[in-house]
Amino acid sequence: MAEKATLGICTSGSRLKLAAAAGGKAFEAQKKVFNQELFLFPLAESVLARAGSGLRSVGTVCAVRGPGRFTGIRISLTLAGALKALGGAAVYTVTLFEVLADQAWATPQFCAWKASNPGGRLAALLHAFKDEYFCQFFRTGGKAPAADGEPVWLKAEQLKELLAGAGKLFAVGDAEEAPEIYGLLPPGAAAAPRAVSRVRPAAVISSALARKNRTLKPLYLKPAKYELENNVSYGLGK
Repeated sequence: MAEKATLGICTSGSRLKLAAAAGGKAFEAQKKVFNQELFLFPLAESVLARAGSGLRSVGTVCAVRGPGRFTGIRISLTLAGALKALGGAAVYTVTLFEVLADQAWATPQFCAWKASNPGGRLAALLHAFKDEYFCQFFRTGGKAPAADGEPVWLKAEQLKELLAGAGKLFAVGDAEEAPEIYGLLPPGAAAAPRAVSRVRPAAVISSALARKNRTLKPLYLKPAKYELENNVSYGLGK
């Protein structure tokens, strides 16, 4: 019988990211592809097989619920919901902000910065579309990142202004999706090392299990009908 496994899923960005954990070991896989739903099951079966398991033996699902495009986010949440309904899997969700914040929190660089900057804040940054970005701040006074206000969607110049007025700042951004993201930071702000400046599939599992959040509500953030009201297109060649 296949071993019960935990499956981590992220379909919020341009890369389909999966992780499978079983027997104290974690395995990762990712693929940069547009139609992620076409590759989701083959890649999931592949990473689960490496963990000695399969989709029928998934006992826990950890899924990213955003932010990002709704059509991408719903791929993860739909699979999570299906495994819960059909196989009784426990489902926990997490945001990309939380994953990045947790990854940065564990680094020696952040620990050293935190010791020298009491009262400072941790900022998690994500690219949305073109010149649009997502941001959420976290308090740094406890034993783990704690949200400091609601996440926001902003244009690049607006985000630069927000970060410039944020005080003592350590930032972690998804530089895999947006290599320019740390260029938004004001002078003097600290940036996370390259190794955690991306969403690691295994971290989706660890972050979701740490929080035990059961909501399947997607975190979209972008204002409704923004493209229609502002005549914006994200099609080919745009």
